[in-house]
Amino acid sequence: MTKTTRSTRSASNRSRSSELTPSSSPTPDVVSSSHGTMSQSRPSPVKSHPSPVKSTSQPPSKRKRSQPSPVKSSLTNEKRKRPTAEECNHVISALGKIHPDVVEENQKRREAFIDRKKKKKQKTNKKQTNCTPVTDAVISTMLSQNTTAANQNRAFAGLKEAFPGGWEEVATADTSLIEDAIRVAGLAKIRAERMQNMLQIVKEERGEANFEYLQNFTSTDAIQKELSRFKGMGPKTISCVCLFALGIPEFPVDTHVLRISQKLGWVSASTSREAAYEYLNDVVPDEHKLDLHCLLVTHGKWCYNCAANGKPQFKPKEKWTCPLIGMKSGKKDIKPKVKVEKQVKVKKEEVKHRA
Repeated sequence: MTKTTRSTRSASNRSRSSELTPSSSPTPDVVSSSHGTMSQSRPSPVKSHPSPVKSTSQPPSKRKRSQPSPVKSSLTNEKRKRPTAEECNHVISALGKIHPDVVEENQKRREAFIDRKKKKKQKTNKKQTNCTPVTDAVISTMLSQNTTAANQNRAFAGLKEAFPGGWEEVATADTSLIEDAIRVAGLAKIRAERMQNMLQIVKEERGEANFEYLQNFTSTDAIQKELSRFKGMGPKTISCVCLFALGIPEFPVDTHVLRISQKLGWVSASTSREAAYEYLNDVVPDEHKLDLHCLLVTHGKWCYNCAANGKPQFKPKEKWTCPLIGMKSGKKDIKPKVKVEKQVKVKKEEVKHRA
């Protein structure tokens, strides 16, 4: 009987202890030391320590993996800084010696912008219906798409001659008459419809068939948003209007600018014209945008090295060694040199004579 009661008491004690330990275990060390069965269940808290160690050890590994990205981004940012302000200045200086007429024309544009701002401050009540520089730039730039500069100028002159009443007359004229006036530029039907549609919308909204109201806009983004709602007004056209009509520092990218920028390593060979505009317009300093754009466009039309397929649209009066050849991609110390072929020949003859 005594053996039976001891065994039953020990069993009952064990069962009671097992029932109490989950709820009344504020001192787990005492329970684990008095019961061997509970000591086997205790490794879970002990094993819980390595898991936080593993979790804390994971972030360093992740950090190591994430470390190259800032380095790569910094390297790409370094590459994407071209052209630098110094490089832009060198290109303008070198090309300005070959194409001085471009620099002179841009100086006249700057003076015209200053005069226009002075007249705007005077606030005259007289309406100048024939003075529409912004509208002229909008229409002229539309005519420049997919045609030569000569045909663009002829088409614009024909338009002015056919409609002496100005853009109000163009807005209400028969579309076929507009087509005849601009036919030399090509795509006459499409251009005439888009041109007249723009003028009609503006006249309906603002009472006048012109874009001179854009001079009152204080934000370049607002101007771009306003013009982009019209058909035929793409990023390059709008950028040209901002630069040449409103005096806003913009850097339009046409085929010549894109081709030369790729040659100089400013953008990759696979960069689209739209992507090049987004990048170069941000990188090129504002004070260099007008001259750099105009010089690259002109140089691309006259230079054998920079023209498409080595065939310039115009034959230069004097052959030169392109100063952009020495401007290699990634080269920091750039010293462009303008060399005329005659000078080069003289130097070669002098070398032979000395030998």
